Amino acid sequence: MKTVLALLAIALFAYLGAALYRIQRLPVVLRALHSSGLGFFAIGVALGPLAIGLVDDEMLRGLDVLIDLGVGWVGLLFGLQFHFQDLRRLPWRHYLGALSQAATTLVLCGLGLWLVFTAVPAQGPVWLLVLVLAAASSTSSPTATAPLLHDLAPRGPVTDALRLIASVDAVPAILLVGIGLCFAPAPIHPARYGPALDGLFWLGVALGLALALGALAHLITLYRYTDNQLLVIMLGLVVFCGGAADYLVLSPLFVNFLVGVVVANRSPARLRLLKALLSVEKPIFLVLVTLAGAMWGLPVALAWIGVAAFVLLRLAGKLVGGYAASAAAGLGAAGGWGLGPGLLAHGGMALAIALSFRQLVPGELGDVMLGAVVASMLATTLLGPVSLKWMLIRLGEARETR
Repeated sequence: MKTVLALLAIALFAYLGAALYRIQRLPVVLRALHSSGLGFFAIGVALGPLAIGLVDDEMLRGLDVLIDLGVGWVGLLFGLQFHFQDLRRLPWRHYLGALSQAATTLVLCGLGLWLVFTAVPAQGPVWLLVLVLAAASSTSSPTATAPLLHDLAPRGPVTDALRLIASVDAVPAILLVGIGLCFAPAPIHPARYGPALDGLFWLGVALGLALALGALAHLITLYRYTDNQLLVIMLGLVVFCGGAADYLVLSPLFVNFLVGVVVANRSPARLRLLKALLSVEKPIFLVLVTLAGAMWGLPVALAWIGVAAFVLLRLAGKLVGGYAASAAAGLGAAGGWGLGPGLLAHGGMALAIALSFRQLVPGELGDVMLGAVVASMLATTLLGPVSLKWMLIRLGEARETR
């Protein structure tokens, strides 16, 4: 009864929250805060073991399937946009800009976090925590800034570059996390042939699983299903793929992303699939955020130093990386600040990366990972739209709105 009540409560909050997305008259800051899902993270904390305990640890272990669904759905939806024929029509220098800013942010944040976490004692594979945190730091959130862009309707080369970069800069992070978890040491993966060979073995398993399920999805979509039937089938495939990855101690985000890329380039129903998955985007994301809040445990006192360092290092990394990206994208200095002020927002992809890590590495390190990402989302949900608006108005690609 308690489990049913918890599921009903989470579903009710998620669908009510999804309905709020249709309200366009809220202030931009409130819409950005709502689109980030952070209010639902707070609801999850209130429902979880830290508060009333409606969703306890045992129940959370039974709800892994929902977490696999949410994380896998993020990966599949992201992968479906990588249709190579369409991508070739966009400026190649913008992709270079996305890669340069993601790599710069990742390296700067990784080096800084390594120095912090070698000074702050923690139990577990700290190198893996630093790797995944650095990867999460390199992602940007187009969703958090979407309300502002809708209101301003900016036009110009910087706006075009920002839209593309924010949409694709998570690729290095997903690949790094997926491959990094394949090479994770025992007890995450049992030792068999040695660290290098074990990592290559699990990477081969992940690639094989993704290719097999991508081919299965392609075959399924050859039949003429209704949109609702197609949605149910794909959600079932996402759950199966995420569950298989979780059982094999692989990243559901990584495997489903590769499945999405395969389907995007092989299935004639790619656009129908994309439309079907987008139709349930908001409720699934809000369920995921709520469960993340219920899963979270307070890190130990010293670990908050690492959380604060992550927020500051990511902001610095995005500003430096954005400056490098503007040069790589052929935009010069973009008004002297580069593209960094337009890429500060953090969102759902970083949360999915954190949950992938939290499922495979529970305990203190998982709580630090989740707390750091949520703290960064909270800071940049308010800062990101403001800095983006300032940047676009300063460059003359948008006008001040009342």
